[in-house]
Amino acid sequence: MTLRTSHGATATATTDPARGRAARALTLLVGAALLAGCGVLGGGSGDDPALLVQGTTEVQLAVGETAQVSLGEGSQGIGDDWGVISQTDATVAEASVVMDEEVFGTDEGQDAPGASMPYAVELTGRQPGTTTVRVLYCTRTEIAEDCDQSQGTLDAPVAPVEITVVVE
Repeated sequence: MTLRTSHGATATATTDPARGRAARALTLLVGAALLAGCGVLGGGSGDDPALLVQGTTEVQLAVGETAQVSLGEGSQGIGDDWGVISQTDATVAEASVVMDEEVFGTDEGQDAPGASMPYAVELTGRQPGTTTVRVLYCTRTEIAEDCDQSQGTLDAPVAPVEITVVVE
C-alpha cells in the first residue's frame, strides 16, 4: 500500500492480517479485563468478600475487611441450620451465618422446597485483635450446644466449626 501526503511525499505501509487480528484480540482482552475489574462484567463488585474453602480454621482480616468461610450445602426446608454459638471477643470481628444468594459467588437462590443451598460464616474485622468464632449445625431446633442434629441432610454428629479470626 502506498500513501501520498498533500505535500507530494510518499510512504509505503505494509498490512499484515495476522498483526491486525492480534492487535484487535489484545484490545478486546484489555477492555474485558478493565470491565471485569470495574465490576461491569460478571464477577461482582470489588466489595464482594472472599469465599474461603470449607475447613478453613484461621482467617486474617484488616479492619473493615470481610471474608466468608464455606460451611458446605444444606437444605433449610429439610431443617438444616447453622448458627454462631459463641465468640471469644465480639469486639474484634462480627460473625454471622449467611446462606443461599448471600454466599459470595452464588447468583440466585433455589426456590424449590427442600432445595440444597450453600451456607457460609461471614466474618468482618472490627478492631485489631484475635477472636475464635464457634459455629454449630442444628436441625429443626434453635441453635444451641446440645441441639438435635439427627433430622437434617448431614450425617450426625456434625462437629462444631471453630475459626480463629486475626484482625490487623
